[in-house]
Formats: sequence, C-alpha cells, structure tokens
Amino acid sequence: MSYWSRLKLTESALYSSIRIRGYRGLDSFQMRGLGRVNLLVGTNNSGKTSVLECIELLQSAGDPHVLSSIAGRRGEWGPASEGDVRAPLGPGPEPLDVSHLFANRELRGTIDIEADHVGDTTATGWNDRVTVCVEEPSTSRHQKREPELGGDDDGRLLLRIKWSGTDDEYRALVTEDGLLLRPRRFVRRRDASGQAVEFVRTSGVTAVDVARTFSKFVLTPKHEAIKHALRIVEPNVEDLAPIADDRTRFSRDAPGGVVLKLRGVADRVPIGSMGDGMWRMLGLALSIANADGGVLLVDEIDTGLHYTVMEDMWHMLSEAAAARSVQVFATTHSHDCVLSLAAVSKSAAGGVTIQRIVRSRGEAVRVGGDAIVAAAERNLEVR
Repeated sequence: MSYWSRLKLTESALYSSIRIRGYRGLDSFQMRGLGRVNLLVGTNNSGKTSVLECIELLQSAGDPHVLSSIAGRRGEWGPASEGDVRAPLGPGPEPLDVSHLFANRELRGTIDIEADHVGDTTATGWNDRVTVCVEEPSTSRHQKREPELGGDDDGRLLLRIKWSGTDDEYRALVTEDGLLLRPRRFVRRRDASGQAVEFVRTSGVTAVDVARTFSKFVLTPKHEAIKHALRIVEPNVEDLAPIADDRTRFSRDAPGGVVLKLRGVADRVPIGSMGDGMWRMLGLALSIANADGGVLLVDEIDTGLHYTVMEDMWHMLSEAAAARSVQVFATTHSHDCVLSLAAVSKSAAGGVTIQRIVRSRGEAVRVGGDAIVAAAERNLEVR
C-alpha cells in the first residue's frame, strides 16, 4: 500500500466534459470523456495552457483574483496612467489588461466555460459554469451607479464575472483598451465551500508558497507521503523541513523555503542544491496534497524531470489523485512523458486520458484506456 493510499478521502465529483467559448484562441472548443488523470498534448500555441486557465477560472467560484494569477503568469499587465486607480487584484501599479482573455481580443465578446460531471457534487461546492463579459454600462441590468466608485462612469466599460455556484458576481470598470481600473462591486474570495484548485506553472511553485504550504503538513501523514515522493528523484532523502517564511531570505521565484536531511550527509541541504527535478517533484507533491477534493493543473509537467523518473512520477500522482479525490490536468511536449503515462494507465484508478488539442479542430482528440498503451507500444505520435 502506498503512502497516499493510507490517506483515502470520500470520493467526490470529476469533470466528464468541458466546453469553452470565446477564450483566447479557443472560439469554440470541448473535451469529452475525461478521466481522473488527463494529459493535454499538442503543438506550441495550440491552446493547452488556455484550457488549464479555463478550468482554473471555472474552479475559482467567487474569487475574481484568479484573473490576476492568470495575467501575472503571462505578463499581461497594461501601462499605468496618471489618475487611473487599479482594482486590487495583484501586486504592482500596473493595471490588468483583460482584452487578452477574449477571442481575437474583442472586448465586447463573451467568454463562457461550462462543464458536466460525474459523481457527488453536494459536498464540494461544485461550480459548473462561469461567464465573463464586457459591455456598455448602459446596456447592463446593473445600471445603478455605486457611490464607492467616485467620479464618472462615462467612457468606461463594465467587466462582469458570474459563476453558477455563487449568488454574487464580480463587476469592475475597464477602459476601451481593456485595462481594469476600479472595482465596481467586491465579492468574497473563494471560501471552504468551493473546490480547491492548484496551478503549477512551468517554472514551478514559488519558494514562499512552498514554505507556507509545507508548514501545514509537517508532522501529519501527508509529510511522510511528500518525503516518499522526493525519493523518486533522490533515494537518500531522509526528511525535509520548511524554513522561516521570510521574503527577504530567498528570491520568490528561485528554489527555496525547504531544507533536506540526506542519508550520510551531516549538514542540512537547501533543496535548491539538488537540482530542478527535486524542486519540480516537491511542487507536484505539495500541490496535490493541497488540492483535496479539487483539481490539480500542471503546465509542462515534465519540466526538470529525467525520463527515467517519469513513470514513478505518474504512479505517485495517480495514487495521490485517487486517494485525495483530485482530478489532474497536465500539459506536455515530451514523448517520454506520454510513454511513461501509458505504463501506468491500466493501473490508475478513475481512468487516464490523453487529449490532443489541434487549433483548427473544435474538439480534442481523445485517446484513452487500451489505446494509450497501443499507441505507446507502436511508437505512434500522439503529441
């Protein structure tokens, strides 16, 4: 029995299909027949990361701050101008440029993301639809001017985000160019009633987030499972511990926040000394441990990992996902990553699919079950 299998949660819902309209390059797109673990493949600029972002937005019911996370990862901030007051959705003085979210950068379009599911959603705060639109304030059903804005709404557009799983919605003013300025109405951040969502970037999790997240698992059963995950890359790992969450001690984007105890080494070893593979594996283990009952999204999952450890990585993720009732969506360009997934596809609880995304098609090409193994055995190209 694996360490993760000892941490079994009650089974919750999974997405079975997702439909996207009007988001970035995805004018009309869907994925069907989803499993517990789903690997998105396709050429550069085919929309793989966009699909992950749509799932993140869908899962974020009641939390508009996810927009700043998406924009920050892409560097989509517009220039600040004198007199503009930016909505509090992220650090720095620059306003969020929401125009990039819409197909063909058409601000007056509508983004609509919806999903079907299997399983019980009653205990998870399930959200099955989110709509984002920009419109003229005069055409909105919310025509009453709200005094906390101050100033005049003339010449501004209205951004609206509505989730199916919450009674409230987010509204903010934007410029004609799509720069988000003032919040029109505040809503609460996602609380415990919503589903967890963890997004692991290509560059990995930040050092600050690692220290904060791992601190929650120290001296718990998940601590042992995380140690076991690191031994996939370095068998001599005996233990690990977070260091103080002090932003001045380490760069936010550099590996840090954790030290290791290695067999045969007297001194503790900073995790950054162990290479990119160790940092990547730690980020994956922490993120899935923090996504109970929700979704784990990983961009370029094979980053930093040698092909010889990928099969064990997939075993770890599939076991953890089944035990903690997490659905996994990941992207890759690596044929080795596809082959290693095929090796675990038959034993993975909840099913495994490969979703091949082609920009010119409105639906992902699904490869699942025995077809994944057959493609790997025949060395067929599924990327």
